Amino acid sequence: MSAIKVQELNKYIKKYISMDYLLSDIEVEGEISNFKYHSNGNMYLSLKDDHSKINAIVYSMDTNKIDFEPQNGDKVLVRGSVSIYEKDASVSFFIREMKLKGLGDLHEKYLRLKDSLYKEGLFDENIKKKISFYPKSVGVITSPTGAAIRDIINVLNRRNNTVDIVIYPSLVQGEYAAKNVIKGIKYFNENPVDTIILGRGGGGYEDLFAFNDEELAREIFKSKIPIISAVGHEIDYVISDFVSDIRAATPSAAAEIVSMSKEDLLNKLDIMSNRSEQVLVKKLDCEFDKLNDLKEDLDFYLRERLDRKFNEINLLKRFLDMKKPVVKNSSLENLFKDLNKAFNRKLQLEKFLLDYTFKNIKSANLNKNLYEKKENLNLTRKRLDRNIFSILNENKLKLSLVNTTLKNPLNTNILIKDNENKLILNAESIKSGDNIKILFNDGEVDTLVNKVSLRSELDE
Repeated sequence: MSAIKVQELNKYIKKYISMDYLLSDIEVEGEISNFKYHSNGNMYLSLKDDHSKINAIVYSMDTNKIDFEPQNGDKVLVRGSVSIYEKDASVSFFIREMKLKGLGDLHEKYLRLKDSLYKEGLFDENIKKKISFYPKSVGVITSPTGAAIRDIINVLNRRNNTVDIVIYPSLVQGEYAAKNVIKGIKYFNENPVDTIILGRGGGGYEDLFAFNDEELAREIFKSKIPIISAVGHEIDYVISDFVSDIRAATPSAAAEIVSMSKEDLLNKLDIMSNRSEQVLVKKLDCEFDKLNDLKEDLDFYLRERLDRKFNEINLLKRFLDMKKPVVKNSSLENLFKDLNKAFNRKLQLEKFLLDYTFKNIKSANLNKNLYEKKENLNLTRKRLDRNIFSILNENKLKLSLVNTTLKNPLNTNILIKDNENKLILNAESIKSGDNIKILFNDGEVDTLVNKVSLRSELDE
């Protein structure tokens, strides 16, 4: 038999493997390492156990079937086929399905707890507390170095930088995370803020499972301060979402909920003020119409009485004319003339008094009341504007004095700042060669950074 080329050999091996029934559809258990989510949509990784390793790939068409975010160290069950690359004859496992090992047990535990707490009434919408309309302080229980706290601070500073942010540093995944979060809730109930946010970024199902803890759920339920649950991404649901007073899809969304912008607040005040003015003007117009109707009724009544008296006098005059002697009596004539003059004067006086009275009612009392009501309304609006701007400026001054330094309920005695006097919260923001300042209770130390080692590098 003549020699064959390497390419032909590799093709034959690939064809031979593809004909193997077992290798075309096989389930494998292993641990993920060297994970990479490529920009082309494919996932590249290795599956390993204590003794061996095999390269693996998940094509972009199959990644949407995975309902969690794979990470290095995850124990998984995968299903797919084995093949080789002809170019270098490297064996790879082509994954079509991936599940976390033990996920079924965790999900079953989650469903049982959810059903139990629902039946107890811990999810009842009627007993949930209202979130503060305009909070002065917000307590955040989260990792101090995670993306969640950065998102919350950025949104609050952008929308309303007068809100005071108090951070309770806590673990947000792992065995002790739930107990840490419980301590944070207790702390804020003893040192009240207006609203509490439970926050963490996205992660795998197991990473978020600390927020499915029964003891944590009961602590959220009995909290006197309203709590917003902002755990994971929009598609992630945990027990704390159902028992808290409101669920936010993301930490950024939670910050949006508790931070009505200054512009929105002032617009709302303007709307309320205009609405109050409209109600007042409408009420005054209604009262004016009633007064005008009363004037017309009174005018009609007085004129009717005057007409009746005038007719009585005319009848009396005609009667006297019929009874007076033929001989002209000048004194009687003068009497009738005086009587007519007196009647006319009385009539004119009554008309004058009636017109004068209603002119005063209309021009003096009504206009004065309307003017006074409008002046009071304007004064009220100005007081509201002064009060709200006073509150905003006062809190803004406090915030500037703090100089973005956040309160730490753990009362640490050491602070680290950079050359611009900004607080350093994590090692990632420091570079080799930076000058930093370490502040103690009894003094400070200026030092030069020689080397920076991040936790991920130490783990490796």
